Amino acid sequence: RMLTVLASHAVAWSAAARHAPLARPPTRLAMQEDALASLFEDKPPASWSSPEWQWGSAAGAAHEVAARVREDLNKPHRRSAFLTYAKADEPAVDLVDLKMALALACQRARNYGRDEPDRRWEALMEEMAACKYERMEEDATGKVVPTIDVTALAEAVNGRLPTPFGAAVLSERPVSVIAEGLVALDFVEKGC
Repeated sequence: RMLTVLASHAVAWSAAARHAPLARPPTRLAMQEDALASLFEDKPPASWSSPEWQWGSAAGAAHEVAARVREDLNKPHRRSAFLTYAKADEPAVDLVDLKMALALACQRARNYGRDEPDRRWEALMEEMAACKYERMEEDATGKVVPTIDVTALAEAVNGRLPTPFGAAVLSERPVSVIAEGLVALDFVEKGC
């Protein structure tokens, strides 16, 4: 009896399958179009101005980025290479990582009593947390997204350096100036 029921279901299924239109696998072009479309549909990653960022909280996106940056830069030779790439004529570092490393180094200086008496690095960290160095810009798709205001951040770092750079270096090499903030914070030796 059981075999008869199974056999009748198999016959019914195979009859339905014979009359169903054949599904074609997607073409390479269709797959590329889908991937491209999803790239522009995805929400941009969290940034300092995102509600989910939550600087200083163990539950926010900032905590995840901080953990990744600390792991990536957990050895002096990695930190040294990071600074070398940041100071290159054509900087080759992720600005999000550079800004996070700077914020973490500022936080470390405050926490370990290594900030200047005027607490300049703690103030910079607080300004970063308050999104002072982000601006809204239109991306390639026309969507307005937050971006790092590299010029403003470089100016803020420059004003805190023992020997500030001149206007030419500040305008031509702002990423290098930001990296000098890490040098002033003993980043290679002390970490973030």
